[in-house]
Amino acid sequence: MFNFLNSFRLVYETHSFSLAASQLFVTQPTVSNQIRQLEAQLKTQLFSRKGNSEVLPTTAAKILYESTTKLLAEWHATERELKIVDKKRTLKLKIGASQTIAQTVLPELVDSLHQHDPDLPINVSISNSDTVLEKLNNHKINIGLVEKPVISPSLERVSIASDELVCIGTPTDVWLSREPGSGIYKYSEQYLLEMGISPNKVIQVNETNLLIKLVRQGLGQTIISKRMAPNDLPITYLGPHFNRLFYLLYSKIDYSLDPHLKKILDTIQKLSLK
Repeated sequence: MFNFLNSFRLVYETHSFSLAASQLFVTQPTVSNQIRQLEAQLKTQLFSRKGNSEVLPTTAAKILYESTTKLLAEWHATERELKIVDKKRTLKLKIGASQTIAQTVLPELVDSLHQHDPDLPINVSISNSDTVLEKLNNHKINIGLVEKPVISPSLERVSIASDELVCIGTPTDVWLSREPGSGIYKYSEQYLLEMGISPNKVIQVNETNLLIKLVRQGLGQTIISKRMAPNDLPITYLGPHFNRLFYLLYSKIDYSLDPHLKKILDTIQKLSLK
């Protein structure tokens, strides 16, 4: 029954049988069969299909989801206690971070987590803010660290540090920018609009260190975090409305289901990240 409920939870959150199956490392027919058996036992329909792939929860599913969350939380807490007795670790911490955070505050954070729990397995992946959000919603990571104030009803967002943006480089007819989906992209567009700049060419790069190298070669200007601005390049300070926050993202459900993850998240929020 707990396997059926766990499959139900993932289908409910991802709106997809295939995504739920990939997270459970089983086939899609297996998940579909579990949902059918659960519907037969409860004598009610839990999902309706929209198009070829997306599934939508029914009113009954919304009621069951609330109860399932509480039930699974209690069950996982019990499992955790039993495995602690057997000295077995259940959590492998998977962190997804956007690039500026990865190259500034993340090293300190990972070191603090290691000092706090030397046996904790940690895996880090680097991408832009939108990709981190996607991975978190699809349960491919436990924790997201982003520079963009993303909003999702299933996620909790907590600010963990502040950041100042600056413009680096010498003006040319070329503007260098991060790609759409990155936390810094909208600030770059805002700066061009405010300054009335219409570059002849915009080059988008999805890696901040490469942007800095291109600026150093004299190709153009870009917006980056002051934390990453090299001392040997011209810097233009942009004012307080180009200050932003770094955010910690995590699933509200996972937070309630796994006391070990809850402890880690509480530890992160207590850190003073500069």
